[in-house]
Amino acid sequence: MKTKIAIASDDVGFARKEEIKKYLIEEKNMEIVYDPVTCKEQGVNNFARLADEMAGIIQRDECRLGIYICGTGIGFTCQINKHWGIRAVAVTNPYSAKRARLSNNAQVIGLGCRVNDLEYSKMIVDVWLDNPFDFTTARENSKKNLLEAERNDNALLVKPADVRWNMGFRPDDEKSEG
Repeated sequence: MKTKIAIASDDVGFARKEEIKKYLIEEKNMEIVYDPVTCKEQGVNNFARLADEMAGIIQRDECRLGIYICGTGIGFTCQINKHWGIRAVAVTNPYSAKRARLSNNAQVIGLGCRVNDLEYSKMIVDVWLDNPFDFTTARENSKKNLLEAERNDNALLVKPADVRWNMGFRPDDEKSEG
């Protein structure tokens, strides 16, 4: 079964998004379930709406991963992190991508086309995809911190009624990625 992923961009990141999308489909055998920006003009000043939509798609378990591409990846990740259970990181190098997923179970990464070239961006995506969060290998302190963060998020943010899964923090989430 193909892993499902959401992808979006602003006008600045549109060309890179198209290249990364092609890479995900052709080289990584992934299924794109959300790609609302089909031309550069659709990405102008829409990052907040796109972040809100992508968060909902992940919360409803239509997919569990997302990539957003703009100049830096920062603004989008700030917006999407406002949503219950969502963990997004703007990553600029493979090590940060690895730690974002392995240590923090980040479902979404923001990539900056003004920060890295295409091949380096592909490397970042590969490392992020190839290092899933694993409770059996995560440091005990990290697991406790993540579970506490989930409890705090629940106290600070209202869990939407249409959230279909536990967002990956509890080891009892049996459903596989995708």
